[in-house]
Formats: sequence, structure tokens, C-alpha cells
Amino acid sequence: MPAATGKIRLSVQAKVLFVVLGFLVLLPLLMVWIVDRQTSDLVEDQARQALTTAEVVFRKTLEIRERNLLARYRSAVMEPSFKAVVTQRDVPTMAAYLRSLLGQPGEEGEALLFFPARGAAPVSARRDSALALDAFEHESAPLVGAAFDGEGGIASASWHGRAYTMIAMPVMFGGGGPVVGVLVSAIRSGEATLREWKILTGTEVVLVADGGVLTSTLPATVDAAAWFAGLPAPERGRPHEVTPVIVGTEHFHALNVAYEPDTPADGVRYVLLASYERSARALADIRQTLVAVSAAGILLSALVIWFLVSRITQPLRELRDSAEAVGRGDFSRRVERFPNDECGDLAVAFNGMTANLQSSTAELKKAVETLKSTQAQLIQSEKLSAVGQFVAGVAHELNNPLTSVIGFADLLSMREADEKNRRHLDLIAKSAHRCHKIVHSLLSFARQHAPERKIVAVNDLIDEVLEIMAYDLRTSNVTVVKELAAGLPRIMADPHQLQQVFVNILGNARQAIEPFRRDGQIVVRTRLAEGGVRVEFQDNGPGIRAENLARIFDPFFTTKPVGKGTGLGLSLSYGIIQEHGGKIAARSEPGQGATFVIDLPVAAEPPGAITREASAPPFAAAPRQEGQGKSVLVVDDEVWILQLAEELLRGEGYEVTTAASGARALELMARRNFDLVVCDWKMPGLSGLHLYEQLHSSHPAMAERMIFMTGDVINDTFQKFLEAGDRPCLSKPFAIAEFRATVARVMRRVG
Repeated sequence: MPAATGKIRLSVQAKVLFVVLGFLVLLPLLMVWIVDRQTSDLVEDQARQALTTAEVVFRKTLEIRERNLLARYRSAVMEPSFKAVVTQRDVPTMAAYLRSLLGQPGEEGEALLFFPARGAAPVSARRDSALALDAFEHESAPLVGAAFDGEGGIASASWHGRAYTMIAMPVMFGGGGPVVGVLVSAIRSGEATLREWKILTGTEVVLVADGGVLTSTLPATVDAAAWFAGLPAPERGRPHEVTPVIVGTEHFHALNVAYEPDTPADGVRYVLLASYERSARALADIRQTLVAVSAAGILLSALVIWFLVSRITQPLRELRDSAEAVGRGDFSRRVERFPNDECGDLAVAFNGMTANLQSSTAELKKAVETLKSTQAQLIQSEKLSAVGQFVAGVAHELNNPLTSVIGFADLLSMREADEKNRRHLDLIAKSAHRCHKIVHSLLSFARQHAPERKIVAVNDLIDEVLEIMAYDLRTSNVTVVKELAAGLPRIMADPHQLQQVFVNILGNARQAIEPFRRDGQIVVRTRLAEGGVRVEFQDNGPGIRAENLARIFDPFFTTKPVGKGTGLGLSLSYGIIQEHGGKIAARSEPGQGATFVIDLPVAAEPPGAITREASAPPFAAAPRQEGQGKSVLVVDDEVWILQLAEELLRGEGYEVTTAASGARALELMARRNFDLVVCDWKMPGLSGLHLYEQLHSSHPAMAERMIFMTGDVINDTFQKFLEAGDRPCLSKPFAIAEFRATVARVMRRVG
């Protein structure tokens, strides 16, 4: 049996294989991920421990170095020779002495400054003439100030791409005597110092400052500045984080730490780099081995599973062949008994099924006769289903004129007869006539009828059906064009059954057009053709596909979603037309709409005619209640409702503006604010809900002053919407007292 159209067919072998292969692929991937993750965590923990140890060693080395430098220069300023030169207060002599200090063996200083007094110009000496003494003097100013206060100190600084350690020592004669000068030395932290730190810490050391790399122990071929640009700076007060980086082609864990605890973000810092290249390569080798072994295992497992499933499903394939033969009508086909397993049980059940099918075929013939007797019940059920689809529209169309009737009747009960009341009476008459017409058509259509035949006019039946479905079609943006030929002969028919046929066709057309386009159109055409009356329903919807066109009259065939149709509407329509001695056919091109053609035979019309009389419902009056004079916007697609609301509100002193559509209402509200908005819930185009949503986004305060009106049955969705915001809603028809009370309540609530 061929697979269903549009669906991908997968054999049992493929399904089992896909499931097993999915697990076989997932497990190795999970294992590789776990191993990779745990190994990476272990490598990172080791690197963190190594870098933590290196940092401790580095800190201790710095502390020892700083203590030694402070001790050395404390001793230097205590030398008698130095004190003698200070006592002379001679600049050339001091400069010569400073140069001699720089020339002594073991002296690391790059430059020396001697300040004879606070704020005085220093005497200087330097090894390299390129060393900027003004920058040295500027950077050492805090240390010099502290030294003149009697406190020696040490600090780090950088200028012109070099890092220096600065030591400032006060010069005093005698124990605790006054400070007579300050000696400042600048010792460069160069490559020799970094190599010493590298040996002590066992890591690569990079010295950075001013957002760039000053010097490092990395090979000269490595661009240290390139990788450092992407290294995050440590945040003060937070623990230092180990960051994985790639320097050149080698993998490192980096620890970015300030040279001193209070060093600013752009001050002198150092980065310790611990290589984990060997661990990374070992991890890559393990990963490749796991992937290779897993791939080989998956391939071997797939072959074994494919072979086993093929052997297991062989009986099922033979059973499929037998089932296809039975499907072609060969009920004598039997399946060979398989070994004593589940396939054997299935073969026994299949053979029993084919035997039962043979006996059931005869019973089906009898059932067809029974179905004819139940066809009338099915017609009624389908009719009630159609009523359910447009009952909201009928209620809306019924309740709108009833609202006018009740409203204007209330007004008339309060006033004397004059010209205005006569206009109201005219509106009441029109509304009452329309209500009666809708009620009559609806009840005539929905009421249970015994099968009958009488002379009817096709055009009159079509007008009644269009009246019933007018609201549904209009709110679905579907325009009906009537091309009804005048003077058509009457036919012998059951008018209720023909109404059912017309409703089914129009309802299907509306449902097809609504999601497809917003300018829907249905042309209803009647004319003489082939000695009878022809009725055509032509729409501009999406059309019917060729493979569905041949089946649309089959029982229970439907292209609608589950729960949206029974598949009996067109099938029953086909049966009804056949019983009337007529024909029904459909033609369509995808994307070009569909046309249903009904041919009905003409019958001789007996004398006499059937007429229908209209009656008006009784009217009642409601007491009048005064309101407050403010501006109100009334929105409804029914002119009568607008007139009634305007009359009621103007009588209360309100300034009233009306809009016959949601779009027009938006234009008016864009120009000015209204104290109250009274709006119909369901309208063509922009509905009351859409109007509320747009108003809520642009004028939220005005949205809270909306009163909704509806002629439909309030469904769960609408009820939840009203309850969520305590929004008032008037159900049509409503009395004047109810209308006034609701307006007054809303106006009091909003102040």
C-alpha cells in the first residue's frame, strides 16, 4: 500500500536504527565531554595552585628586595662622606658625589636625585642621558614629600616605556635631628630582574604598565602585546582569577596581579604565565582516541542492528503483501502461519479478520438501506452544526435592531408625539421588521421539518439564506454579489433541504476565504440552463486542489482541521440534490477560487401563492436618568445604534461624537481626548478589542474609560477579558436606564 501523500515513510528497520544510533552517538559524545571537562578542570586546578604558589614566592622576593634596597640607601645617607658633602651645600660637589655613587660596584640605580629642601630644585645624576629626569622627579614627588616628613619609602612607577623602583631616604644629622635633604634613587626593573623572578617562581613573567607590555621573559619571537590586549584587568578588592590564554602557539594559564596592592588599573603590574601545553596535547590525544573508538563501535553496531531488524521484520513484510491483496478486494487471501511467536499470533488474527470481512460485506448492503432512513436526521444534525457556526452573527444582527426598538420606544414613552417622535416611530418600525425577518428565517431554518415537496422560488430561498448569513459574511470581509435572474420558473422542492445545501456551500466558501484574503467575494448567480434552473456559487478563495476535488462529495472527507468539520456537509448536499432530480458539481483551479453549480428541474406551479406576514414585537419604556455633561465617543457599525446612543447622551448634556468604524474612531481620538468611549465589541475591519489594544498603547487613561456593547453571546474569552480589568459591557438589547446607569458608574469611577 503506498505511503500517505506528503509524509516521509520510514521502515521499522530505519526507525529502530535511528533510535539505537542516536543513543550510540549520544553516549560517546557524553563520555568525551565528561572526560574533557574533568581533565580541563584538573589542569586548571593544578595551574591555579602553581600560580598561587608562584605569586607567594614572587611577593616574598619583592619584600626581600625592597627591605634590602631600603637598608642599603639608609646606610648610604649615613655615610660621613655623604654628610660632609651635604653640609657644604655646593651643587657641583653634590652632583659629582652622586655620579660617584652611581659608579660604585653593585649599584643598581639608574638615576639619583638630592633635594636640599622641600620644594627646592634637585641635584641629579644619571647613567643614561635618555632617562627623563623631569618624569623621575614628577613620579617621586609623593615619596619626597613623605621623606621630608621623616619617613623613608619605596614605590614603583613607569615612564617612557620602562618600570622603575624608587627609594626615597631622608638625610638627618644626629639621632632625630631635622631633615636637611632627601636622596631619591630610581632602579630599573629590567630583563635581568625578570629572569631572576622567572627562576624563583618557575613561570614566565610579564611586566606591564600604562595598558601595555614593558618587558617579559617570553621569547623575542612572541608578540606579547597582542595577547595582553585581550587579557581582562584584575578588579580591586576581588580575588585574582586564572585566565587561559594562547601566547604564540603555546597554551598558558595567566594570573594578572598588581605590583602593589593599591596600584591603579594602569599602574605597574605583572602577569605570571604557567604553561599547560603538554596537558593540552595529552587531552587532545585522549579525545581523538575516544572519538575513533566510538566511531568504529557505532559503525559495527549499526551493521549488526540492521541485520537483526531485517530478519525480524521479514514476516511483517509478508503480512503487508497479504494486507494489500485484501485491500484490493481479495478476501480469500490468507497468511501462512509463522512459528509460534507474536508474528504467528498476528497471522491468525489477520486470517480471522479477512473471514469476517467477507461476512461483513453482505451486512453492509443492508446497512445502506438503513442509512437512507437516517439521512433526514443527519440533515438536521448538519443544519444544527451550521446554525452553531453563525449563531453569534444572527444574535448580533437580531440584537442590534432590538436595541434600537427598545431604546427609541423608551424615548417615546417619555415624550409627547411630535415630528422627532414620528422619526423615532419610523426607526422602530424598520428595526421591528428586520428583527422579525431574521427571527423568522432562523427559526424556519433550525426547526425540525418532515420531508416535503412544494412549489418554491429559488431566488427567495437564496435571499433568506443570505439574510441569515449576512453578518458572518460581512465580518469575515466577504462581499456577496447577487446576479439573480428575474422571472425564473419555480421548482418542486423541499425548501428547508435546499436552504441546508446553500448554507453548506456558502459556509465552506466563507471559511476558505477568511484566512486567505481580506477582500473576499462570493458571486451567487441564477439562470435558466438545460431546461431547468441553475444556481452557481463562485468565490475568489484559495481553490481546491485537484486530488481533493474528486473527493469533496465523499462522506466524511474534509480538509478542515480536526474539530472544524464532520465531512458530511457536501456529501449530504449531494444526496439532497440527487433526490430532487438535479445535479451538483464543482470546478476549481488552485489559487483561482471555486465554483459550485447546481441544476434543478422546473415544475409546474399550482394556483395560489404562499405569503409571509410580518408582525412587530411589543415595546416597553424605561425611566430616564440624568448624567453629567462631558465628551463621549460612540463607535458602532450600525447607524441606528449610533443614533440611539447619541440621542440618549445628548439628552444628558454630553457632547457626543459618533464613528461608524474602528478606523474612523482612531482618527477622531488622535485629534482629541474623550471623557468616555462607548464601543461595539464586534465590527467589520477594526473590532472593539483591536481598538482597545491600540488605545491602551497610545492613550491608556482613555482606554480605562471604555464601555463595550455586544449583541453576541459572551464567550469565555470575552468574559475573561472583561473580568481581568473590571471592564463594563452592555449586552444588546439594553434598556435606557441600564445604559444611563452604566455610563454614570464609569464616569464616577474615573472621576
